[in-house]
Amino acid sequence: MAILKLKDLSKVRRWHPDKKIVFCSGVFDLTHAGHALFFEDCKRHGDILVVVVGADIDVRKYKGKERPILNQHVRLKMIDMLKPVDYCLLGSPIKKEGLIMPLRSMVRRLKPHIYVVNEDAFNIPARRQFAKENNVKLVVCRRSCPPEFEGISTSSIIEKMERIIKKRPYKNTGAPIGITEGGRVF
Repeated sequence: MAILKLKDLSKVRRWHPDKKIVFCSGVFDLTHAGHALFFEDCKRHGDILVVVVGADIDVRKYKGKERPILNQHVRLKMIDMLKPVDYCLLGSPIKKEGLIMPLRSMVRRLKPHIYVVNEDAFNIPARRQFAKENNVKLVVCRRSCPPEFEGISTSSIIEKMERIIKKRPYKNTGAPIGITEGGRVF
């Protein structure tokens, strides 16, 4: 398991010339069992799993100004620590050309065999076309998990936390309640 820089992405193919390389991307905020199951599914399609973690600026664009909950460095480190993941890297910020442009750059460097997305990923037709143009097999995974994991998602975790906070308002005791990206206590 290793965190890569974009410039090192092309080396993965040289390091593993006889292995099938699988590529996926996402936000992966508040890493949970659903993410781990997705990575296990991805890994079943090949030998080496490379995961791209979305940049904070893009997450805010697509999920709202309060997201991500965890910054890109924390999310990247969490993904790096998961067993099925061989390599991960921070995604390039999405420009006005849209999501596919940064992916194109990464796929051209990595030359993966397989690109995996969840069935609820946005714009699957564009991803399908992108995979075809780049000679990469697209695999659309159905979300399937054991009953004890049903309903787990980052959004559901956030909603549950919001409900708990609304039910039990905390008194301002002056005690710190969190740490910002810069390490400041608030």
